Amino acid sequence: MVYVGSTDNNLYAINGKSGVKLWEFKTGGLVYSPVIGSDGTVYVGSEDNKLYAINGKSGVKLWEFKTGGLVYSSVIGSDGTVYVGSRGKLYAINGKSGVKLWEFETGGEVFFWLAIGSDGTVYGVSADEKLYAINGKNGVKLWEFETGDSEYGVNSSPAIGSDGTVYVGSSDKKLYALSGKSGVKLWEFKTGGIVSSSPAIGSDGTVYVGSEDNKLYAINGKSGVKLWEFKTGFHVDSSPAIGSDGTVYVGSADKKLYALSGKSGAKLWEFKTGSYVFSSPAIGPDGTVYVGSADKKLYAIKTDSKGLAKSPWPMRGQNPQHTGRAPAK
Repeated sequence: MVYVGSTDNNLYAINGKSGVKLWEFKTGGLVYSPVIGSDGTVYVGSEDNKLYAINGKSGVKLWEFKTGGLVYSSVIGSDGTVYVGSRGKLYAINGKSGVKLWEFETGGEVFFWLAIGSDGTVYGVSADEKLYAINGKNGVKLWEFETGDSEYGVNSSPAIGSDGTVYVGSSDKKLYALSGKSGVKLWEFKTGGIVSSSPAIGSDGTVYVGSEDNKLYAINGKSGVKLWEFKTGFHVDSSPAIGSDGTVYVGSADKKLYALSGKSGAKLWEFKTGSYVFSSPAIGPDGTVYVGSADKKLYAIKTDSKGLAKSPWPMRGQNPQHTGRAPAK
């Protein structure tokens, strides 16, 4: 089953083999990236200021939670708690009942993208140009990190390495590596454009991230040294996904999905769609790559990869369910 949100205000459930629509669920606004719980419940946010919990088999709504603003993304803790950001707040919600457990308020208008460390720490980015680390049990702030002065601040979903390092992009045109424990900056890497792409991490620790300077970068996760760069025809806001064979898949606003060698950055192939590819690819267990385009289509593309790479963070959201949670150590 493939779940995808659309700017037509719907969440769709599609047979991953055939592309046949199984059901659709209508919200009151644009629908962003869904996440899937261990019991098959699908959680999805909408620009109607709500988070929805939906039965993954039938498309029936289980509950809805009203926030104070747009809902871009959510993540799921190991105990089933759903964390969601909206209008300057992070909410922790019981995944079964939809009851709020706690909320944390930031100084920014919107609380954007989230990730959960192996110890349960929730990392979230806000429009006040900060990355926050928050205790997932009680909502207490552990630390915050402020990026360089820019209009939008931190701009991508965090990725978490096997040693707990947090990697996050920003509209100050940099990728940052931070200690997950203390928030201390380990290094920064300067690109030529806003970094809206969320990082992915290869099995050898290489960090891959796109930039609005029309490039995908491969960076040594320990040192921050650039290993290679690949130039596309336009912005790379799509977040890369890494296959089991090391192939890196990434979309571009030049209307293409690219397959690149993770080692060298050499282009293996490209797939042309009818419009911009801002969507982040997802890789199925048989190696099928699913990606959306602004041409109003979802594509399923056969590849030689046999599923995702065995790495700490091989795609946006960490896994095809987009739980956004680092594996337990």
